[in-house]
Parts: sequence; structure tokens; C-alpha cells
Amino acid sequence: MNFRSKPENVNRQAADWLARLHADNRSTQDEAAFRAWLNADPSHALAFDHSSTVWDAVGGLRDDPRSAPAPQRLSRRAVMAGGVGIILSAGLTVGWQQAQAGVYRTGVGEQRRLMLDDGTRVMLDTNTQIRFRARETMRLLSLETGRINLDIARDSRPFVIEAGDRRAVADMARLDLRRDDDHVTLTAIQGSARVEAMQAPVLLSQGHRIAMTAGHPDQLDRPELEDLTAWQSGRLAFRDQTVAEAAAEMNRYAERALVVSDAKAAAMRVSGVYSVGNPEAFARSLAVLLPIRVTAQADAVRIASMY
Repeated sequence: MNFRSKPENVNRQAADWLARLHADNRSTQDEAAFRAWLNADPSHALAFDHSSTVWDAVGGLRDDPRSAPAPQRLSRRAVMAGGVGIILSAGLTVGWQQAQAGVYRTGVGEQRRLMLDDGTRVMLDTNTQIRFRARETMRLLSLETGRINLDIARDSRPFVIEAGDRRAVADMARLDLRRDDDHVTLTAIQGSARVEAMQAPVLLSQGHRIAMTAGHPDQLDRPELEDLTAWQSGRLAFRDQTVAEAAAEMNRYAERALVVSDAKAAAMRVSGVYSVGNPEAFARSLAVLLPIRVTAQADAVRIASMY
């Protein structure tokens, strides 16, 4: 297999490998593939070392360093040697809980895993609220705000999802659903879903996403699924997004806000995979990559251009 890449893609590949090697389901096959990628070109090792430095900056800066163990540095030498255990502290601790029909919510910076009484598994992201009701003829889940990952159990009753004025029906599918006011996105991670779209019903097949905003045409695309689901392990993946967009996403997970002080800093672009829950660490990691300065205050972390 040819792992040689264009220079502009190497940094993204290095960030992808770093996230993959930190994942809970990392395998020996992943490590073998990483070694092959690393040996294919000298620039790969340099890019991976740089990504590791940024990862350490994110994980190593905490409001209280005693609150959690420091993450173990994942170097290319350690992976090449084999037998490295990964310790990743994302600040979000979750575990499966048995749930009965009703309303479930999470606060800012909290994630929660539930098993509904029909066997469906749902993971709630930060600042999320859902309502679930099982009836004789159907199962109904309403997403009132936030984001969920939904693993629908087999049942003779259809599983109906409501988000604002939109509905979808699915059967034994795994879906990612997000609602921000009147903007709703639905992605079929596995299986499919039938979505009531603006013009006509849409059969959303595996790997596809539909974005729906009141008063605007629906948009269909195929996102990077690993990036899309990174939030489930306490991480966010940014691919050539503006600092303003990245800061807004990070702010969903912390009470202490990131404030981008000027238009120049807001328009700068960032790529990479970052842990959530510590805005100062994220901002200082950006300062390693971009010409910005960071000012930490009690209620906010300010990001400004150096020019």
C-alpha cells in the first residue's frame, strides 16, 4: 500500500493517527498500519511528533493538575516499540445506566449513557435534553436540544424521532442527531432512516447526513464519520475550520468561555483533534500553531491576534 501523501495532507493524517491510537478500541492492526504509514515518508514522523506536542499541551494544562492523572505521552517511538498502554483523561466520565420512560438531560460539560426500556442505547452529549415515550404502536424520542448518539434496538414498533418540526423513522439503526434551535442534522452511522424533508421524504442511507434549517433548503453530504463521532470520547475534530467556529464548539463543553477578541484571530484556520472541557488548554495549544496570544481571566479565556 502506498502511504506517501501530498504535503498539505500529512498534518491531517498525523492528527488522525494520534486520535486513532488514543482510541479505546485501538488494535494491533492499527499499530501495524501506523508503523507502515510512519515508515513511508520522513515527513510523517515529523508531523506526528508535532501533533503529539500539541496533544500534550491540551491534555497537560488543567485548572487543577491534581484533579486527574496526566495523560501518557504517545510518541512514535513508544508505538514502534509496542506494548504501550494509553491513559486519556477527557474530563467527561460516562457509564451505561438503566432508564425508564421520561425526560433525560445533561448539564454543560456532562455526558450520559442510557439504556431505554425498549433496549435502545442513547448517549447524550453536553447540554442535551430528550424525552422518550414507548406506546403500543410506536416508540417516540424527542430531541429538545443538544446532541445524541442513538443505537436503536430491534422491535416490532417503529422508532420515531422528533427534532423541532422534523421527524424521522428508523429500525435497528445507529444515528447521530443534533439540534441547535431550528437547525437539525441527522447522520446515519449504520443502517438508514426515513426523514421528512422539505420537498419529499428522504431515505438517508448509511454514511450520509442531512442538515435541515427552517426556511432553507435541506443539504445532503457524506461527513468523515470518525470526526463526527469524536465527541463520544471527549474529543472534537476540526478540519480547516475558523478559530471562531472551533471556539464556539469548545464553548459547548465549559462554563468558562473562549472569547475571540478580533476578526483577524477569528478568521484563522485550525485543524486537529482536541480534548474538550479545558478552554485554556485548547487556547494555549492554538498559540503553538498560530500567531495568537492568550489571556486567561477568571470568567473567560481571550484569544487575540498578535498582529
